[in-house]
Amino acid sequence: MIPPTAYAPSQKALHWIIAALVAGLVPVALTMANLPDGALKNQLYEWHKSFGLTVLALVAARIVVRSLRGAPPLVPGLPAWQRRAAHASHLALYALIVLVPVLGWAGTSACCAPVLMFWTLPLTLPVSGGMPVGEAILLVHKLAAFTLVTLALVHAAAALHHHLIRRDGTLRRMLPGRG
Repeated sequence: MIPPTAYAPSQKALHWIIAALVAGLVPVALTMANLPDGALKNQLYEWHKSFGLTVLALVAARIVVRSLRGAPPLVPGLPAWQRRAAHASHLALYALIVLVPVLGWAGTSACCAPVLMFWTLPLTLPVSGGMPVGEAILLVHKLAAFTLVTLALVHAAAALHHHLIRRDGTLRRMLPGRG
């Protein structure tokens, strides 16, 4: 497959929608975890689960588009270590964007079924073990989420470095409406 010269509009849209959803899920998670039991906490958990499953569906679509279309090559002139770091960090980001919602889904299915997407569509996984298993899985979910956030911040910092310091067009390739 010959690599494309730019990201497709669908790749850009999926990138930014997933980024916005993940950025929104973080403060919701931190808020809900620190609220006393009650209606607001329950509502935030339901929103968090539903949008987490939405992220999982969107990242699946993004992986399909990426496998069918590919990605443009890295900009010329990058040192070898930066090329390796870029590839490794992108693989880690994809893995974590899949892993975090799957762990949340599995943990919630184990401890707190049913899992309903937007209060209607039942999507509970067949995970048994009750609260002890659910809490263990959700602890890994939390650690993976913090790792994802950290890596996403490094990714954003690298994009800004390319845009503001190197001025090499890396960030512009992913901005909407640009080539």
